[in-house]
Amino acid sequence: MEWEKRAETFLRKAAASGSVLGLSSMYELMHRLGDPQEQIPVIHVAGTNGKGSVCCFLRNILSAQGYRLGVYTSPAVFSYEERFLLCDVPVERQELCAYFCRIADICEQMSAEGWIAPTLFEIETAAAYLLFYEKHCDFAIIEVGMGGATDATNVLSRSLCSVFTSIGRDHMQFLGDSLVDIATVKAGIIKQGGHVVSIWQDEPVEELLKKHAKAVEASIAFAKESQVKISKECPLLYSYMEFTDITVEMQGTYQLDNSVLALETIRMLRSLGIAISDASVRRGIRCAQWPGRMECIHEHPSVYLDGAHNLPAARRMKETICKDFTNQSITYIIGVLADKEHQEMMQLLMPYASHVFTVTPANPRALSADALAAEIAASGYHAVASVSMQQAVAQAWQAKDDVIIAFGSLSYLQDFKTCMLQFMKEHENDGS
Repeated sequence: MEWEKRAETFLRKAAASGSVLGLSSMYELMHRLGDPQEQIPVIHVAGTNGKGSVCCFLRNILSAQGYRLGVYTSPAVFSYEERFLLCDVPVERQELCAYFCRIADICEQMSAEGWIAPTLFEIETAAAYLLFYEKHCDFAIIEVGMGGATDATNVLSRSLCSVFTSIGRDHMQFLGDSLVDIATVKAGIIKQGGHVVSIWQDEPVEELLKKHAKAVEASIAFAKESQVKISKECPLLYSYMEFTDITVEMQGTYQLDNSVLALETIRMLRSLGIAISDASVRRGIRCAQWPGRMECIHEHPSVYLDGAHNLPAARRMKETICKDFTNQSITYIIGVLADKEHQEMMQLLMPYASHVFTVTPANPRALSADALAAEIAASGYHAVASVSMQQAVAQAWQAKDDVIIAFGSLSYLQDFKTCMLQFMKEHENDGS
């Protein structure tokens, strides 16, 4: 349809323009749309790792309670539409295009008046807020894209609550070199008189969040690691504060932390008078699944894909390997972006691999497979650079290890999953 082509052309042009510092154009765009972001209760989620998983847990719990939800996350891993969820279902591309065309009309007016054109992420964020408002969502769960204070999602004068996952070192070229610098930017989503919930943090980060909350008279609550009581009989079952018999079925040791943060957020929402039953909490946590986060797509051998793309995530992957894959041989397929702390990641994870195959993600920021393999070799480990994802999958399968894990960048997980499933379909029956 003509308007779909127009939307695609509009988005391509915005993508080619890159990013622009500041939110002046974003505020103007939202004002011309009627400021829909101010008219829906927003649960705003920031942090370094775990944002998507926490959004998933909260979405499942609130959906189980019967609330109508809009959820906006980034980046896309398997489909563009997965970033815009309405009542747990991705919004259809045709409907998204209709919203983008409406925004395109406004952007053209702004450009004619001398405004800087909104960026692609600003346009997508504006579409999400407008969509969730017009679809009469009870709540919108909004994941910060990067940072916090100047993120496009932060065009809010208030939010229902600001939620912080673990804060670590990532995007240092944009957010600052130190942990405190990074946390300062992320703390920018805390609102005057608002409510803040955080996972337990390193002491400097905790103190900084407390300071920011106090400065704007916001309440703040930290999840309490000491209150997590894991069942001796079943390691997937635990209790936290007033919540009992909580089961986490998502793979990865870090999902326990993410689920606890979701529970602490539910405690905050309950304190605000929002009805959420224990049954909805248990069902929501138990049924939560988040594709691309220690996702198992095959057994015998076990094949996992995970978006571990920075050093904090690599540390959590190491914990999972040490806990869940003891005495199993492991093959890695790794593709990384050049601006990540890949050297430190490799030093941390290489001791657990029997075979390593490197690939080049389809991303302009990608580190080449050859460069990554050479880097691994220089640190004393062996890696083979694969010329394609198909070759990497075939090599990993032929290694005949107990476990295959693909990780390093979210940007290539769809390619890996497609190639692996196709390979298994073609070769598994013949025993190769």
